[in-house]
Amino acid sequence: MSVVLVAQVHGQVGRLAELKDLLADLAAGARRDPGCDSYYVAFMDEPGECLLVSTWRSEAALRAHYRSDAYLRYRSQVGELLTRPSDVVVHHVSATVHARDPNPPDPTLLG
Repeated sequence: MSVVLVAQVHGQVGRLAELKDLLADLAAGARRDPGCDSYYVAFMDEPGECLLVSTWRSEAALRAHYRSDAYLRYRSQVGELLTRPSDVVVHHVSATVHARDPNPPDPTLLG
């Protein structure tokens, strides 16, 4: 069963450059972790708001990431850059279906 993590990060507007650097380091480290299929960081139009989406081959792979140097470094530095704690949701996915023709996304073309 794969795992999808979605996190909303609430950064201090005056310290966004530091947060961006820290998240770039975290993402680069995560992408090297065994079992990480993808790791995306996107800053939203709302100042300070960031969205992280990562996919993992298993919960064990995600838990191993939490013990990685990149994640531990992130955890030790991120607190002072946030306005409040991040909102994190982990989804356990038993099946994934990709669109064969996503333009437009036609449900009859999933497969």
